[in-house]
Amino acid sequence: MRKAIAARLSGSSRRPATGEHEPWSEWIGRDFRRLLGSQFAAQAADGTSQAVIANILVLEPLGQGTSGRVLEVSVLTLLPYSLIAPFVGVFVDRWARRSILVTTSALRVVLLGAAIAALVGSAAETTLYAVALVLLGLGRLFLTAKGASLPLTLHEQHLLQGNSISGGGGMIAALVGGVVGLATVAFSGAGLALGLAAALYLVSAAVAASIGSAMRAERRDTAGLSKEIARVAVELWDGLRQAWRRPPVRLPLAAIFLLRVVVIFVAIATILVIKEQFPQTGDQFGRLSASALALGAAGVGAFIGAATAPLLGGRLERSGLILVGFGVSSVGLLTLGWVASLTAMLVLALVTGYGTFVAKVAVDALVQEGMPDEYRGRAFSLYDILYNLASVVAAGFLVAFGVSDAVRTPLVAAGICCVGAALAMRTAFKRAGMLGA
Repeated sequence: MRKAIAARLSGSSRRPATGEHEPWSEWIGRDFRRLLGSQFAAQAADGTSQAVIANILVLEPLGQGTSGRVLEVSVLTLLPYSLIAPFVGVFVDRWARRSILVTTSALRVVLLGAAIAALVGSAAETTLYAVALVLLGLGRLFLTAKGASLPLTLHEQHLLQGNSISGGGGMIAALVGGVVGLATVAFSGAGLALGLAAALYLVSAAVAASIGSAMRAERRDTAGLSKEIARVAVELWDGLRQAWRRPPVRLPLAAIFLLRVVVIFVAIATILVIKEQFPQTGDQFGRLSASALALGAAGVGAFIGAATAPLLGGRLERSGLILVGFGVSSVGLLTLGWVASLTAMLVLALVTGYGTFVAKVAVDALVQEGMPDEYRGRAFSLYDILYNLASVVAAGFLVAFGVSDAVRTPLVAAGICCVGAALAMRTAFKRAGMLGA
């Protein structure tokens, strides 16, 4: 294990040997289990708290049929974070990552206390916007530290399996947290739901504190903190340059940005179509059913992706998995985008959720393998920025083009673009030597 970690710190990478099938007990160690435990508790809390805040800021206004509300909230919360997110990776690469996991969870407990106080005040919406922004920033800092730490708890040949468990389990935890949060709001109010989220953040902090290693990246310089902060911009540029000069990092990040735009576009469109064209679902399942059905379908797709990605990864290159994600999403859009039915929209959300998650697992592993450890935090910060911008771009497309009542031209057009992007990515992967002959 020490040799594996030393190899990763030097920036080396190795494709997993095909045919290696070890029992989980042989490669899942204590620190990996505790890292996952902390992650799952935090993401369950994220799901709970974000469901409450989204219900107040987004879902209730959507009931009035305004798709521009999605773009408004995306711009006010995601874009400001994107301006500071590049700095996150620099600190992840300099601070003990265990401390980051503990501190971010503890700070979110305090933040939720402010949100609970805002619910009984007169400026609840303004405060909740601020809380949503800071929660997002702390959450991404947490997940960036987790992504940079995971390779230090596993051998390289198990990164695909580890990322599948981490990503799939995190998705399930967030979905369960969201369901519990909405149910708690319905029966007991938003304050209790946020209190439950705070308790989960405390669990996350406690589990993270029990990780045996501080998970600090090795560095050759010993400059003081003030000098390090002054050099953040320079080091950020260096991190971006390091990612750009490595096609196995640059190309997967571009691919996941494109797929993320597609899946967010589909998710929002599904919510709007259900609310506007199938309002009877509200009478059948409750007023939040449209959002729950759409997001739940995408979550089921992601769960299936987490279960099947390791099996596909035993037969395909990492880049091949990304192309599978494009292919599945393209087929779904081109075949189901035409169909004006509730079932078709939910299946489409499931299919695109599956395709995007399969690709994401491969991208996670490629970024972890392709970047030296001292730059890995910055690479995952760039990853987060692309995720945020993809959501804003998807909301912008939705507002600009809308979703037609009969033939959903924008969805089919997205499928055509997805096919074109897949062909372009395949060509780029081959030129970079990332695909077999």
